[in-house]
Amino acid sequence: MAQRIDISQINISGIVMLMLLAGLIAAAVIHPPSENRVPRISDDDRRVTAIHESGHALLAENLPAGGELLEMTIISHWGTLGSVTRAPAREGISDTELRARRMAELIIAQGGLIAEEMLVGSDAPADAKTSDIKAAEKIAFDLLGGAAAGLSLAEADAEVKKLLASAEQRARNILTSREAQLHALTKSLVEHGTLSGAEIAIILGSSAAAGQQENTE
Repeated sequence: MAQRIDISQINISGIVMLMLLAGLIAAAVIHPPSENRVPRISDDDRRVTAIHESGHALLAENLPAGGELLEMTIISHWGTLGSVTRAPAREGISDTELRARRMAELIIAQGGLIAEEMLVGSDAPADAKTSDIKAAEKIAFDLLGGAAAGLSLAEADAEVKKLLASAEQRARNILTSREAQLHALTKSLVEHGTLSGAEIAIILGSSAAAGQQENTE
C-alpha cells in the first residue's frame, strides 16, 4: 500500500529555493559565462576605438605630469569600448604638482577625438564625443577652482572655454608631430587588444627611432 504524503509537513519555502537553484544551474549550463558573450564589434569600429585610445595614450606618454601609463585596451569592459589606465597621483603631492597633473589630464582627455579626426577624418560616435567633452569640461571647471567664485556665469564659462581651447591646441600639436607613433600604436593595439605600459613604451620608442632614421636618409 502506497504511503500517503502529508502536505502539511512539506516545507514550501525549501521547495521554492530548490526550484530557483535548479533554474540558476540550468541557466549557467545553457549560457556559461565566457568571452563569447562580450558584444562583438566590427573591424572598422575596432580600429576607430584603437585610434581613440592611442590618442589618449600617446599624449599621456609625452606629458611629464601625465602620470605613468599602465595599460590600454580595446577589449570591452562594463559597457566601455576601450580605456587607458594611468597610475594615480602619489600621496602628498603639492598644489603646484596637482595643478600640473590636472592640466595634463585636460590635454589627454582631448586626444581621442583629435586622433580620430586625424586618422579617420570623420566625427566620433555621439556617446564617445559626449563622454570626452564632459570629462574635459569637468577638469577645466576644477582648474578654475576658487577663482570661479568671483566670476559671473558668463565669465566662468569664457575661462573654461579658454582652458579647453589651449589644451586642445597643445594636444593637436603633440599628436600631429607624432603621427607616425600614433599609427604604430593603433596598429599594435588592433592586433593585440591590450598593451601594457612597457609594451607601449617599446612601440613608441621603435617608431620614433624609425622616424629619425628616415629623416637622416
